[in-house]
Amino acid sequence: MISFIRRRVRNLGLMMMSLAAVWLWMRWLDRRLSPSVFTSGYLMLAAVLFLALYNVRKKLPFVTLGSSAAWLQWHIYVGLGSLGLFALHAGIRWPTGVLNSTLAAVYVSTAVSGLIGLYLTRTIPAQLARVGVEVIYERIPALQHQVRRQAGQMVLESVAASGATTLADFYTGRLYDFFHRPRGPRYFFRPTTSLRRSLMHDLQNFRRYLSDNEQAACERLFALVRRKDDLDFHEARQKLLKTWLFVHIGLTYGLVVLALLHGLLALAFRGGAA
Repeated sequence: MISFIRRRVRNLGLMMMSLAAVWLWMRWLDRRLSPSVFTSGYLMLAAVLFLALYNVRKKLPFVTLGSSAAWLQWHIYVGLGSLGLFALHAGIRWPTGVLNSTLAAVYVSTAVSGLIGLYLTRTIPAQLARVGVEVIYERIPALQHQVRRQAGQMVLESVAASGATTLADFYTGRLYDFFHRPRGPRYFFRPTTSLRRSLMHDLQNFRRYLSDNEQAACERLFALVRRKDDLDFHEARQKLLKTWLFVHIGLTYGLVVLALLHGLLALAFRGGAA
């Protein structure tokens, strides 16, 4: 833990020292009446292109270009450093003009999504680990269908064995929607166990009215409710990560296109002015 903190402090220190060196370099250029804005612009464009390369690196795991963990660390700190470069390049005021303001908006959106992703990728894996089961996202719908089918079949077998419909009535009134319907957007953004606890509490209170055969089926329903809730949690958390990644990568590619266009126009204007 101490080495982890030291590494983070060291990396942040190096990033701040690099930004300070760039600021001093720009001040030196300004005193020599050289356009420092082009220097910060070149560095900003290089940072954006490097950040975009991380997604390319992930798609080429067989290429020996350094470990993915090392690329991730560079991606994080270059991304944080780009915030300082953006402030040095664009200044305090919001840029004017359609292209400049659009570029600034896309950059800020990309940076914000990156910070959100940094939080999500640091917290969600730990949340999933606490569930106790590892589930591949693409298999979740099939597993949910399996749990749903087992619950329905179990209730039907209970009715056939006991001749009573008490458990079936409870399943229809309280559990059917839980097993058959999606949890909704609110659960997607903030999944909780409140519904699970409520259903388990109602099922526990309902057990006193059940026959021996229905009691056995009820015990299995407890396990299926827990299993379905765990699968829903995995689906919501993993889907949030995938949605964030899709948005972040889309913004990054848009930022690259706009940054290249901005750079070409800036160079053309500079040459024309000369």
